Amino acid sequence: MKRFLACLCLIAAPLSAEASTELARQWGVEAVRLSAETSSLIASVDMGEAAQISDTFALDVYRFGRTSADLARWIDHSNGPGDLGCIFRGMASESETQLIELEAPTNQVEQRESLRRLAEMFADAEIVAIAAQRRAPARAVGVHTSANSCAADADMALQALR
Repeated sequence: MKRFLACLCLIAAPLSAEASTELARQWGVEAVRLSAETSSLIASVDMGEAAQISDTFALDVYRFGRTSADLARWIDHSNGPGDLGCIFRGMASESETQLIELEAPTNQVEQRESLRRLAEMFADAEIVAIAAQRRAPARAVGVHTSANSCAADADMALQALR
């Protein structure tokens, strides 16, 4: 029975890496969609209107953040590139921060700033999704940095992926 379970674990390991690679692809596609939606909201604010943040948009940003955290764990547990895990954790945190900002009663300037930050994050996520698929942990054996050793500058970490 132990041998059967050991074989099953060995077989499942590559499948989970591929499943998470697919999750990274889907996450990137969602980033493209959210980027377009966020740009429309920014355009509304620029025209002097208050952006109508729908419950669906807020839920989608929340899910994006949760998926970012899941992808960070995938990278960490698979001994993947530490810079990539740091970026995913940063995007999870930024998603939460900007959702809180958007839900608080704010003026149009603050609302636009929060939307701008989300738009930039979603644009960066398109690049990160491609890097996550190319640098899948299954191919990055032995490349590991501690989850607590993230670069202080997110831009510097993004540059490392390009």
